[in-house]
Amino acid sequence: MICWRDLLSELPEPWLVMVCGLVGVGKTTIARQIARELRAQYLSTDRVGYRLFGQNRSYDDEYYRQVYEYMIVRAHRALRKHRSVVLDGTFLRHETRQRFFAEFRENASLWVVFVTCPEEIVRVRLEARRAASLHERGYSDGRYEIYQAMKEKFSDGWSDPRSEKISFVTVDTALGEAQILEVRTQNRNSELLTENYLFGGW
Repeated sequence: MICWRDLLSELPEPWLVMVCGLVGVGKTTIARQIARELRAQYLSTDRVGYRLFGQNRSYDDEYYRQVYEYMIVRAHRALRKHRSVVLDGTFLRHETRQRFFAEFRENASLWVVFVTCPEEIVRVRLEARRAASLHERGYSDGRYEIYQAMKEKFSDGWSDPRSEKISFVTVDTALGEAQILEVRTQNRNSELLTENYLFGGW
């Protein structure tokens, strides 16, 4: 089992941890684990979207503008109390990630946790999720068709979060319990501190 506090403590608290990846890879499970261990403020794009719009979520630019604004305000509130923040969402657009990084670079240590999982496992998970309640599936509308569309966009121009000059952890959830594949630590001046390629648990 990953000890997230030990891993993230390479950089000073408070931390802003952006958990991202394609639909169905296990982001919400990982994000909740991190938030529980750190006693951090947990902010999910799906949960915030449902809170703001209920069942009438449009997923257009205005929808995301309001969701992100809400998350930024709540994150600032937590960080002012020296409380770490965990963000849960796809965050596959470079400009979206940069907006959050620019907003919080001066008052938090930034981490990206990029979650991966083989497509055949994601498909099974998303099919099983159809029978779950909205609460049980973390207020997500994710379906396999959405996963496929996102994957196509990801390989056709959406930038890989691991390309950012930000400390990151790559985890794979194929075995159920997350396995760390890679860790890179950079300070606030984007200077590389450590880089490790790992296979298996942390």
